[in-house]
Amino acid sequence: MGVVALVLAQLWNLVFPINKNLWTSSFVLQTGGCSLLLLSAFYYVIDVLGYRRWAFFFAVIGMNSILIYLSEGFIDWYFTAEALFKWLMQLFSEPYAAVVLALMVLLVKWGFLYFMYLKKVFLRV
Repeated sequence: MGVVALVLAQLWNLVFPINKNLWTSSFVLQTGGCSLLLLSAFYYVIDVLGYRRWAFFFAVIGMNSILIYLSEGFIDWYFTAEALFKWLMQLFSEPYAAVVLALMVLLVKWGFLYFMYLKKVFLRV
């Protein structure tokens, strides 16, 4: 179905251009097709072939994805990461320091989620 959605998106693109800002139907078909292909690839690698160890990083995020999404409203992750890793960002020049900061924010968030994972605290809706 992913390939079908991608083909339909490209055909529909001839009449109704793919436009992310407007969320056109051709854009929805394009992103939906990519998502279905990625879902099927990950299902095959993780569940069918059984290669699970590499996906632990993502499993920790997925177990509390709602919590980390909602935490943006009351935790300033950038401030925390900058306070902890300002020394690391000073080692890099300007364009790379922003990338390092983004990676450190991800690391801090993942550390928080890993702590919640170890304590077996999961937010469910």
